[in-house]
Amino acid sequence: MAVFEEMLRRHPDLGTGIRRTLERRIRAWRAIHGAEQEVIFRQTHEPGQLGLSDFTDMGELGVTIAGAPLDHRLYHFRLAYCGFEHAHVVLGGESFVALAEGLQNALWSLGGAPREHRTDSLSAAFCNLDRDARDDLTQRYEALCAHYGMRLPATIEALLTRMVRSKGPRSSQASNRGRLAAARNCRFDDLATYRGFIDEIVSRRNARNAKRIDSERVVLQELPDRRTSDYEEVIG
Repeated sequence: MAVFEEMLRRHPDLGTGIRRTLERRIRAWRAIHGAEQEVIFRQTHEPGQLGLSDFTDMGELGVTIAGAPLDHRLYHFRLAYCGFEHAHVVLGGESFVALAEGLQNALWSLGGAPREHRTDSLSAAFCNLDRDARDDLTQRYEALCAHYGMRLPATIEALLTRMVRSKGPRSSQASNRGRLAAARNCRFDDLATYRGFIDEIVSRRNARNAKRIDSERVVLQELPDRRTSDYEEVIG
């Protein structure tokens, strides 16, 4: 308005009809020459397309079992479209075994498998492994996904390649997922009670998305006849 009024002051013959034209010209000028603006690329997820896995260190929440601090992580699975979630308490660090167990528990609880699976959590498991061990871990992860008919997005294939060539960065911890148990009470009598508490939190969240979850279930891939291995063979 200040520019508009100044132009009328300088050029009274223009008239008030130029206001809309002036506003369009100023918007166009600002878009090209003005301050930088935030750019958002919105993601559109299709039903049955993508499942995501991650681990979160739960140490900062101060969970105790019978008065003793519990050193653990939370495995978390989520369908990108409908928001179905599954969480699994992991005693120890990020590993292929923990990922395989948690992912398979999630898929069998869901009753189907998405067409793609994405995770960067194997980067932590690659640390301190030699080349042969890293190659073996990559092949085991690819075999796990293939067993359920899930392909790896191209970005994950590239990530695995980088981790084989180097030891890769440790995966970031997603605080939003990790706070499933940011609870009013973090003191539990035993591990079973704590696991039940996590299951209750996840069940309530899934209940809020029940209609979307049911609509996505019908387009998921069928599960195989059995689970695949979620353990490591050690030859003594």
